[in-house]
Amino acid sequence: MAMANRRRGRSPPATACPSRNPVTAMSSSLNFPPDLLREIASRLTSLQDFFALRSVCRVALPLAAPNLASQAPLLLVPDAATASHALLHIRRGFLRFRLTRTHLTGEAADIHSLGCRIAVDLRDRCQLRIVHVLYGERTRLPSPPSPFSVLLLSGDLLVAWSHLNLQYCFLEIPKWRVASIRNPCCFHDMIFVNGTLYALVTAGYHLAAVKLSDKSDSVELEFLGGELDAEIVRRSSVFCLAECCGELILVTRPKHHRRRTFHVFRWQSGEREWERISSLGGCTLFLANYRFAGCLGPDHRGIRGDCIYYTIPGLLRVHSLVDESVTERIINYPVGKAPMEFCQSVWVFPSMC
Repeated sequence: MAMANRRRGRSPPATACPSRNPVTAMSSSLNFPPDLLREIASRLTSLQDFFALRSVCRVALPLAAPNLASQAPLLLVPDAATASHALLHIRRGFLRFRLTRTHLTGEAADIHSLGCRIAVDLRDRCQLRIVHVLYGERTRLPSPPSPFSVLLLSGDLLVAWSHLNLQYCFLEIPKWRVASIRNPCCFHDMIFVNGTLYALVTAGYHLAAVKLSDKSDSVELEFLGGELDAEIVRRSSVFCLAECCGELILVTRPKHHRRRTFHVFRWQSGEREWERISSLGGCTLFLANYRFAGCLGPDHRGIRGDCIYYTIPGLLRVHSLVDESVTERIINYPVGKAPMEFCQSVWVFPSMC
C-alpha cells in the first residue's frame, strides 16, 4: 500500500530571547506540577510565551489544542523580501517566524487553510503539500487530477472541489478519486460539520448531505431542503456555509450594502429550514475571501465575540452582528512587499492544533 510521504520538522523558535522572557525566567526558577503548567499554558495568548515556556518543560507541554486554547488566530501572508511567508498576529504584528523555501518551494503555489495546517498546491511540480504550521510535519500528495478551488480536511479525508467537480483521497492512501454524481449539479459551497460533508447546491440554493464511498468513486447527494427565499437570493451576493460550536451556519451578504454587513442563518434540521439569527452566542466566525476558515468560542481574549472577521486581499474587516458596525484595517505586509501589491492571506488557528 502506498503511503503519503511524511517528514517531521522542528518546532518554530520562540520569538523572544529566553534570557529576557519573563515566562522562561519563571519556569526556570520554579518547579511547577505538570497540571499547573498546562493550566498556565492554556491561558497564554502569544506563541512567544508558549514556546518560551515549552522550551524548558517540553515533556509536560505537548503541542495540543488544550494547551493552546487561548492563542489567537494568525494570518499567513507572503513576504517577498525573504521569499517566504510570515505569520501576522492581528493585534501584535508580525512574529519572527517564517515558512521557508523548503516548505513552500515553487512560485506558482496556491495556499489553503486547514485549521492549524496549510495546504500548498505546487502546480508546477504536480504536488500537494500539507504543512503543520507549528511543528513542521509535512505530508506530500500528488496534485488532484482536475483543477479545484477549495480544500477541506476532516480527520484523514481530504476533499478538493470546484463548482463542477469533486475529488477526494485519504492522507494515508494518496490516490485521488474523481466523484461521479448521479444528478449533475453545481456546488456553490461545501463544509464538514461533525464529520458530515454538507453542500450548498446552486440551483435553488438547496442544502444536501454528501456521501462519499471509500470503496468506489461514487458520491450521493441527500437533499435536506432549506431552499432560500427568492428575495434573499436576489438581494445577496455571498453565500457561505460555516460552522459554529457544532452547528451548521449560512452566511449571506446583501448586494450594494454600503456598510458591507452580513446576515447569518442557523440550520434547523427538524424544520428543514434556515433560521435568521442575530447572535453567535459570543462566538466568532473567520472568513477568507468569503470562504469559511474557522470559529472560536466565546470569551477568547483579544477577539470580539458575535463578530465575523474576514479578509480580502490587503484588508481585514470585522463585522459586528450586535450593532452591524464594520471596522477595517490594512494588512501591512513585511518590508519588501510593494504597498499596492496585495496578496490573499490565509487564517491559521494554533488553538486547533
